[in-house]
Amino acid sequence: MSDLKKWLMTDIEDFPEAEVSSSEKKQMNKRLLGKKRKAPWLAKLALAAGIFLASAATATIAFPSLASQIPVLQNIVSYFDGDELIFNHFSEMAQPIGLAKTSNGTTVAIEEAVYDGTSVTISFALKTEKDLGEFPNTSGLLEASGAGGSGSATVMEKVDDTTYAGMITMAPDFFFGPPNTLNLSWKPEAFEDMETGTRVAGDWAFEFKLKAIDSKKVSIGKEVSFEGGSYTLDKLKLTKLSTVMTLSKDKIDENHYMTEWQLKDDLGNIYPMQFGTGSESRQQFTFEALDPAASSVTIIPTITYVENVEDEGVPVDAPSLSIEIK
Repeated sequence: MSDLKKWLMTDIEDFPEAEVSSSEKKQMNKRLLGKKRKAPWLAKLALAAGIFLASAATATIAFPSLASQIPVLQNIVSYFDGDELIFNHFSEMAQPIGLAKTSNGTTVAIEEAVYDGTSVTISFALKTEKDLGEFPNTSGLLEASGAGGSGSATVMEKVDDTTYAGMITMAPDFFFGPPNTLNLSWKPEAFEDMETGTRVAGDWAFEFKLKAIDSKKVSIGKEVSFEGGSYTLDKLKLTKLSTVMTLSKDKIDENHYMTEWQLKDDLGNIYPMQFGTGSESRQQFTFEALDPAASSVTIIPTITYVENVEDEGVPVDAPSLSIEIK
């Protein structure tokens, strides 16, 4: 049994004690990743202004052997089904973190994480004295240095009455492009049962660095034109974790034209879009990693014209593009 699994099944009383002075399953799990939030410097300013209120002490727990047990991550992944996991190859690519803190009788631990140069995913566990229901929500978002905003998706699964496994995927919008090494911070602040309002709060704060996994860039430089405007596809970035497509748009009224993207490789595999982020003019869309045996991929837009919100919409003709990737 791995260190993390033992920890998940351990009674909270077995941890060193620190001195310390919401249900539809998916509704809080996968939040819209394109949603903006305030810039990190605003969040840090607010934190600095209220820091004198943070009086709960914390205790840090170390997992010495985690760094040498890469497969331990599989234990977190096993708590989630395919619909809840954004990246199926997460367990193969993750970097061990092994950080844990206890505050007000509740322990939060970050197990492992991965950064593909576009998005960050972390696995974590929660051990508490309260039952927070089947799918609790957490406040306090993952922050990335050099980002002007981001979107995130959080999923948590109940292991037993007071133990939870969780994963967070966050896609930052970087001011000056994605760095090779990313500084991250996470201060969850509280975990809450959205049905009953049961809540645990504490002073947990984590800081760690992630190095981007290796990637390959494939230039596209082609345009997809349709009756409502056009997209200029820039490039694909391929990693063992994900595939990211960047593009710009021109004269598209997104109140009426809705576009979904998918990829299909020459082996017949189809890769639906997982999420998208970006600015008003420039966007990026993330897909699962391509089959390493694939030599080409077809980019398929599905565009719908919608007159009113209640309408099902009318399909709009748009060309697909095939790109060699080897």
